[in-house]
Amino acid sequence: MLYTIKEIVKIEPFKITVRFNDNEIRMIDLEEKLREWSKSPQSKFKELLKPDYFITAKLNEELETVYWDNGIDLCPDVLHSLSKKAKEKFEYVS
Repeated sequence: MLYTIKEIVKIEPFKITVRFNDNEIRMIDLEEKLREWSKSPQSKFKELLKPDYFITAKLNEELETVYWDNGIDLCPDVLHSLSKKAKEKFEYVS
């Protein structure tokens, strides 16, 4: 299955909870990956290690993924592979 993101449910520093196209709500903890991806001095991922900037993540409704204004977007399939089923119960109206 190819995953896409339909909704950002919750954002906190380095963690994003989203609803995927299979309606499953999953939490992605990106802190470890961001540290790994930020090793290059020119990496734009370093910006995402600033909690105030990380929480500005948005949903690109056309591409159905998460992005930031600095041009970074993340593949929904990669996000799904890094995610865990959300422990909190989130209610939404479809």
